[in-house]
Amino acid sequence: MRDDPGDFVILLQEGMIEVSVTSAHGRKSVLAHMGPGELLGEVSVLDNAPRSADAVALKSCDTIAISRSVFLAFLSQTPDAMTQMLETLCARIRNASDMFETQALTSAPARLARCLLLLARKWGDEANGTVTITQKFSQSELGALAGLARENVNRYIRQWAADGMLRFDRGTIEILDLNALTAESDAAET
Repeated sequence: MRDDPGDFVILLQEGMIEVSVTSAHGRKSVLAHMGPGELLGEVSVLDNAPRSADAVALKSCDTIAISRSVFLAFLSQTPDAMTQMLETLCARIRNASDMFETQALTSAPARLARCLLLLARKWGDEANGTVTITQKFSQSELGALAGLARENVNRYIRQWAADGMLRFDRGTIEILDLNALTAESDAAET
């Protein structure tokens, strides 16, 4: 949890973990959803500072905790792993920059469309022109990821479903028209 000591990393083998921060006013912002094969807590292990975000299991998880000393020894002895860690950290920095830009510069529907495209890149399974996001997300979870109220997420999803861009059924998201959703993500800035 946020502000806990960073004395281990977690390798997620199975399940899904939501990484988020909550403002002093109680507003939660989702930073990422982590899936199998991903590592959590590496920043605080590397800089020896407290955790910067909360991590909560959204599904039953199978994890491996690796102590700071073992993890740092492994990285120092394995140049390929160190390079992979640097690439992972750079990707997280880019993701944070993209999220900041999305929150600051885009309209509400564009933010939601960008979040759906991000989820499609991470967990999308394409068949016959339809991209199915293999992980389920509630409208509230999508709202936390996009910085929108659930009611607004519902309104945009209903409109996009009526327009034939996507289907949403009990957390399962199917993108039917990737080009139209991409155009929506690039729509007018606020």
